[in-house]
Amino acid sequence: MIKPTNFWLGVVLMVICHLLRSTDVFFRVGVVKEVPVTILIMWEHLFNTAALAPLLLKNWRVYTRISARDLLLFLLVGWGASALGILCFTQAFHYINPALVILLQKLQPLVTISLGVALLGERFKPVFFVWAGTAVVSSYFVSFSLTNPFSGEWSKVGIGTCFALGAVFFWGSGTVWGKFLLRSYDQIFILANRFLLGSFFTVLLAWSVNSDFWAGAILAPNGPLFWKILYMALVPGLLATGLFYFGLSNVEASIASILELIFPLSSVLIMWKFFGQTLDRVQIGAAFILFYSMSRITSPSMKQNSR
Repeated sequence: MIKPTNFWLGVVLMVICHLLRSTDVFFRVGVVKEVPVTILIMWEHLFNTAALAPLLLKNWRVYTRISARDLLLFLLVGWGASALGILCFTQAFHYINPALVILLQKLQPLVTISLGVALLGERFKPVFFVWAGTAVVSSYFVSFSLTNPFSGEWSKVGIGTCFALGAVFFWGSGTVWGKFLLRSYDQIFILANRFLLGSFFTVLLAWSVNSDFWAGAILAPNGPLFWKILYMALVPGLLATGLFYFGLSNVEASIASILELIFPLSSVLIMWKFFGQTLDRVQIGAAFILFYSMSRITSPSMKQNSR
């Protein structure tokens, strides 16, 4: 049973994590218009791996006790949740409105809760799923009110939706794989290997589809891209993900997935405040319902004993 003090610490860390993640919107939408997606995600992973390299070297002995099962879980986190998740999420921006991409990420709880119940033995009172469904539905209206988000170019919507749903699966399942690894490894080791394995994958991917790695353009300190990509890598990427794992060690994967709704909600508010995309009364009302739903979901009274 998770102690209440640690539980609320985990909740706070995850809230901060997703608020930091939402600041990514300030840069990613613009950068993907200038840089191929495979190049962008490669440099994000390389920056993070370089920052964590001393910790990897310090803990090299841990590699001697990694089992085949744990190696698979690390690959699912590094190649799936990290590399393919951010690839699908970013690539979707080329086809559909970024707000729609963010909307579809609200489906992550469905993936995480299903895997958490099936694989982790997590159990919740029936009312938990009522509030979970309420949170997901209300988050839809926060983003789109009563309008039709699927109007427009149908072919692009289809392709973009597939990419966005890919990110839903990789990020939603990554929460469960991370929860498994936290039973045997500390948060920093998981975090570092998430980006290390993601770097191997993204370098091979970038090399296979691009003529070069854009090193001259990306690494120029006085250029327009270096500081933007460095910020995306270190703050919404490294720092936010680190807080995520520390928070995840104190809360169930299912509750963590609901807290992830803060990311799209905060992103919508940023677009309203800084990009002139205002919210109507329906969206504001739905935001209040979403906050209340999350307060109910994160209550320790929702949990039942795991099997």
